[in-house]
Amino acid sequence: MDAKKQALKLSGISKFNPMQAKALKKGFFEKSVVVSAPTASGKTLLAEIASLDSIMNKKRKVIYTCPLRALASEHFSEFKKKYCSELKIRAGLSTGELDSSSRHLQNYDIIFSTYEKLDSLLRHRADWLVSVALLVIDEVHMLGSDRGPTIEMTVTKLRHLNPRLRILSLSATIPNAGELSEWLGAELVESNYRPIPLREGIFFDGEIDYGKGKREQLDLKEPVKALVKDTLFAKGKQAMIFANTRKRAENIAAQLAPLVEKELKDEEKNDLGKEGEKILSVLESPTEQCRKLSSLVSKGVAFHHAGLLSKQRTLVEDAFRSNKVRLIAATPTLCAGVNLPSHTVIIPSLYRYTAAGMVRIPVAEFKQQVGRAGRPRYDTEGRGIIVARCETEKDELLEKYVNGAIEPIGSRLGVEPVLRMHMLALVASNFVFDLASIESFFKKTFYAKQFGNMQALFEKLQSVLEQLEEMGFVESDEKRIEATALGRRISELYLDPMSAFEMIKGMNSSSKFSPLSYLFLLCNCSEMIPWLSVPKAREPELWEQLQLHKLEMPINLDSEMFFDLNLLRKFNTAEMIGLWIDEAREQTIMDDFKTQPGILHAKLNRCDWLCYSALEIAKLLNLEMHFVALSKLRKRLKYGVKEELLCLTEVRNIGRARARRLWRSNVRSVSDLKKIDKKDLSRILGEGVAKKVKEAIGQRN
Repeated sequence: MDAKKQALKLSGISKFNPMQAKALKKGFFEKSVVVSAPTASGKTLLAEIASLDSIMNKKRKVIYTCPLRALASEHFSEFKKKYCSELKIRAGLSTGELDSSSRHLQNYDIIFSTYEKLDSLLRHRADWLVSVALLVIDEVHMLGSDRGPTIEMTVTKLRHLNPRLRILSLSATIPNAGELSEWLGAELVESNYRPIPLREGIFFDGEIDYGKGKREQLDLKEPVKALVKDTLFAKGKQAMIFANTRKRAENIAAQLAPLVEKELKDEEKNDLGKEGEKILSVLESPTEQCRKLSSLVSKGVAFHHAGLLSKQRTLVEDAFRSNKVRLIAATPTLCAGVNLPSHTVIIPSLYRYTAAGMVRIPVAEFKQQVGRAGRPRYDTEGRGIIVARCETEKDELLEKYVNGAIEPIGSRLGVEPVLRMHMLALVASNFVFDLASIESFFKKTFYAKQFGNMQALFEKLQSVLEQLEEMGFVESDEKRIEATALGRRISELYLDPMSAFEMIKGMNSSSKFSPLSYLFLLCNCSEMIPWLSVPKAREPELWEQLQLHKLEMPINLDSEMFFDLNLLRKFNTAEMIGLWIDEAREQTIMDDFKTQPGILHAKLNRCDWLCYSALEIAKLLNLEMHFVALSKLRKRLKYGVKEELLCLTEVRNIGRARARRLWRSNVRSVSDLKKIDKKDLSRILGEGVAKKVKEAIGQRN
């Protein structure tokens, strides 16, 4: 089969663009390849062609890995729609469940996953991985981010398992792509080609300066409003604004909504009203943020950030893709997510908040943001515009960001907490078994390629091994290093060994355990970072609460209150989740903790995984006193209810609010649900919900 012809045909494309043609000349089907090219240059099609060749011609399996679940899901859906039915290819998506070898995946020809899921499969020693012939790494420039060590270790492990593995690495433009290709033993394809030309400029005093004497005059001098008006009304296009905080994104969207709304036609308003209703119905009891987003979407504007629920983010993205929502104000997390281009990208400020105060974003991040500008099939150009505050700043921004060099990516492997987690995984999965094998393995990493001198890293590794041995996760003698049964399980659970160690200490403590004890035990883990911040005004109250619950805390509070700088933040996070399982209204939680639904539910998901991990560790250590409590806590975390409602919430279509209404009407069990007449149930839950509930318990008439 000619993979290139099939990809063109099924993608509805007549010919390859210059970047793709250049890549396909370089022994593309036999060698590993690194493609370094701008966003939206067509790199995904190269991955599809390589995958088709491996599956159809070589009869070998492919893994396509990328940073985010949403991105993996998007690539999976697109590949499946284009190729699977026509070519009888079996495609699978695996991004969740980290405590599984996912044996069913051996039945698929191509698997789409996240970096962490692929690493997890290696930790569970999934034997089918040796049959993988092609690994596609999307967004490989993330080697220089916090996710980098996972990519680096996963690639090194897979190459260790299968030295003949071909790797296709897709990267944004980076200056040291050559160094990356040398590490992977790959051909390098570099290109500046972009199918939709991108103009980058600086807006100041009613004018966009693109450099080299190219300028564009706008009617208004108020920066963001002028750019939005020009994009939406003068050009009839869509715009995206990147804000440096969630609150700023919401405020920008609210400020611009009246401007956009007055230009909408009646038919557009009707369509947007329906989209707004969908957003409002995501939660059983909508919060103020839900209502705010719903109202803005009905006016053709939206905000997008981590504080939204996943389903709401998807609804906003879909409404923008279909050109219903004309303007999105988002935090930079959007540029690492799904493919969501617009004609114009506006960046009002290049500053962001860090532990060191306000700092400017790297050039690479700026390029990622403006790379969203220009929609294939819709636009003939894209614009990425920074707003300057004065003439001097305009010239500086033009020099540094528009014409400046992107920072090279660097290995992040040499950080001790990172090494601790990956070192245990290597020992537990038998990739290394003595000092010589450890040295041999780490010499194959990108870190070794970049830094050459490994002495400092080996000293850290030695220190990490000693820590793991002291924790009881590793055993060693002069000849061999092995993981204990406990160490292997902790690696499989994808836990930071330090988190697991603190968990074990907590469960073995003499604390008077309560639900709050367990919540603090879970919030004490590094996996819950970032913990909720604590306003200065609340600190005295929280210290008082901590002292009141001193006997319930699974730590030595008298010492930790002096040594743990994050103690109050951990306790504050535990209290927020405690309110959730005690059935506090979501809006109450939002108000009391100054947070958003997306943040709450992200913490709940993380807490559930840690609760499961704690239960697994308790089972391994025969700590029976924790079995029932942790099992119930998991269900309470899922449903957000007190213990008495757990039976009711297990029934489909009964959430926390409906369960409480039923309880107050003396319907307190599945047996009661079966006994109650449908008309009476309809008076409590509404006719439609009552019908669904009756069907869920097997009563269809």
